[in-house]
Amino acid sequence: MPVTIRVGTASGEVVRRVELTAREQTIEIPGLASAPTMVVFDDGNTILKELTFDQPTLWLATQLKRDPDLWNRQWAIEQLAQRGADTAAVAALAAAATGADYFRTRAAAVEALGELPAASAMAPLAAALRDTSAQVRRAGVAALGRLGGPRAAELARATFHNDPSYEVRAAALSALVRADSTARDSAIAWGLATPSYQDVVQEAAYRIIAQTGDTTAIPRLETALATDRLAAHVLAALAARGSTHALEVLAAHLNDDRRTVRRWVVEAFQFTLPRQLGIPRLQAVAGALKYADTRKDVEATLRRLQKPGADDE
Repeated sequence: MPVTIRVGTASGEVVRRVELTAREQTIEIPGLASAPTMVVFDDGNTILKELTFDQPTLWLATQLKRDPDLWNRQWAIEQLAQRGADTAAVAALAAAATGADYFRTRAAAVEALGELPAASAMAPLAAALRDTSAQVRRAGVAALGRLGGPRAAELARATFHNDPSYEVRAAALSALVRADSTARDSAIAWGLATPSYQDVVQEAAYRIIAQTGDTTAIPRLETALATDRLAAHVLAALAARGSTHALEVLAAHLNDDRRTVRRWVVEAFQFTLPRQLGIPRLQAVAGALKYADTRKDVEATLRRLQKPGADDE
């Protein structure tokens, strides 16, 4: 099987095509004018493979900086990310996060920095929040949330208030709560009060409520039921986490005067609430339902939930 190997040196690159003839094989590249600065195995990625190729950090850093192949860059980032104690590896990731010519490479380097100690990652992640690409800024603020701490929370808060992208602001909301759990109530209030395209910011606030089990938000969710299908599902998620109050509120709205709200509640029973909670509650309220259409919907939902294998659908 032929494979192309590219070797970088201080005086230029050498490309050789060699034949693979065994599972384990030593390959020699003659004619190098100086020591290698990087080695790219299977240049052009023509072979379907899993590559294990331990290299010096400086080779990986050079490849990340110079290789035009995006898959190779991603591979180099993954290798460097495993060397968080190596200052040269961190520097290479920081340089890629703030200076790579392609936004996906910058975003990947930013994500890798989010797994490293805050002392080395904070500065390049803060710089990533000024990137021209919203995808890079979103990756940056999410990484700050994983780092945590007062500085990360401060940057996430500023990003939520100032970034022009709704997607980035939604990520900043989640990052803020992850970095500083005491900011949860403020973050939820800001998110629910912020109109956005396709409601991405409000959805981030709903996810925070569901993921943190914030039962103090139940009155807000009940109010939001008037206009937002997702509110019903968040109530169901809280019920699934053990909130009997959330389950009571959800079930009560099966008799809501608004047809749309009743339909959303039935959907939440069917798709979000665990069967072991949903079935007995629907059975308990079925006889007290005021509206014929909802009685019909509940009967159909009970049949689906009680059908063998319903959990796999």
